Amino acid sequence: MSKKKTRRRSAWREVWSEFLRSPRGVFGLVLFLIFLFIGLAASWLTPYDPVTDRSLAAAMARPAWMRLFPKYKDAPVTVDVFLLRNWHVAERENVEIDWREREGADVMVITSTGEGGGRLVLEHKFEYDAGAPDVFILELPYAFSGAAGVTGQARITLETPAGDTYRLFESRVLRNEQRWTVQRVDSRDLQLKMRLGFQPFANVAKELFGERGEYRLVAEFEMTGASEAGTATFTVGESRFRIPGQLHGLLGTDHLGADLWSQFVYGTRTSLLIGFIVAIIAVFVGTLVGIVSGYLGGWVDELLMRIVDVMISIPFLPIMIVVVAIVGQSIEALVFLVAIFSWMSVARLVRSQTLTLRERTFVEAARAAGARPGYIMRAHILPNVLGLVFASLVLLIPSAILTEATMSFLGFGDPTVPTWGRMLQNAKSFGAFTALAWWWILPPGLALTLLALAFVFMGNTLDDILNRRNGER
Repeated sequence: MSKKKTRRRSAWREVWSEFLRSPRGVFGLVLFLIFLFIGLAASWLTPYDPVTDRSLAAAMARPAWMRLFPKYKDAPVTVDVFLLRNWHVAERENVEIDWREREGADVMVITSTGEGGGRLVLEHKFEYDAGAPDVFILELPYAFSGAAGVTGQARITLETPAGDTYRLFESRVLRNEQRWTVQRVDSRDLQLKMRLGFQPFANVAKELFGERGEYRLVAEFEMTGASEAGTATFTVGESRFRIPGQLHGLLGTDHLGADLWSQFVYGTRTSLLIGFIVAIIAVFVGTLVGIVSGYLGGWVDELLMRIVDVMISIPFLPIMIVVVAIVGQSIEALVFLVAIFSWMSVARLVRSQTLTLRERTFVEAARAAGARPGYIMRAHILPNVLGLVFASLVLLIPSAILTEATMSFLGFGDPTVPTWGRMLQNAKSFGAFTALAWWWILPPGLALTLLALAFVFMGNTLDDILNRRNGER
């Protein structure tokens, strides 16, 4: 390894050592690492999709931990259970169970094996310890196929802690082949109320879940017919049981009952990704323009600096409105525009540093030795402006994140991409400020503040260290 590379690596170690001795820099780094972890682990931190999963709970449901306060201790909580792998076999008679895949998802295949058909009873027990809910929903996807003379029937039953049993669903007698069906049981359904013996305006959910304790969901699949006639098969998909509560998750829900925590964690990933992409593009362009302009000087410098002046004078918002009108609301277009309008400050900083460096002795020596301008800019100028470039990169990231959040808040963001700005825009549009839904408003606002603070602390610390080291040369 050459002496120059060794000295450069040693210099970066010294910078890192000084950075770790700065409480402000370390605090900013810790904050950044927390947000980075949230963004990278988004798919592990929440089971919900921030765009498609809705009606998980009541509209603007409060966070589940608010049950700790006496005012909300009896509020209905969200129950959301995926049952396919959580079913327990209660009874099994002359059937085989196999696991397969259908359209990329697991399914349970139940096949009769004995003479006279077969029967399988699946159950799932759960505790409900909250006030009576307004709604419950159960979804059971299934299909049936059987030879001539073989029939099948599916049933779903709910058993309360008091031992009362309610038949939520019973299929007709199935023959031949029943195509894939998603049976949905909704407590607001009038036919369900009539079948259970309730009045049309009764609240079935309150009646069935009016007591606390252990409830039992039972799914029964029955197949009849002589073995000579052939076999029968039920294919069961991912069943889901939900009680949309008034308390839900870590951050509650929005106006559609969608989980705000999932929007927050995926928004963290999106915001960091946007910040890094914009900052890298802006720093690359700005560094290239700054070095070329500062080193070559003359008409090249004049031309590039006039381009910088023109770009700075162009208002960003009208350009954004025009682009949205032409290409629609797109996160790619937003990132591209923010990057285009962010490189000018870097170019000016790098140019000013290059103007000083090109008069240094080592540059003069390289020029006298016959080195080409491209080599000098790459081998001598660039390594000496990297500290400034890196500090600019760190400071550009929060600027890009805040710009994206502002544009999304104003309605120019992509509605299919979760971001903090989009959360705030939805909160403004759908009454969160009027309803004082602080669990919807505060998290993205505080996250933007803390993340910007983290990068400012890190950037200013790096800037101070590098300026001090440059002054000691």
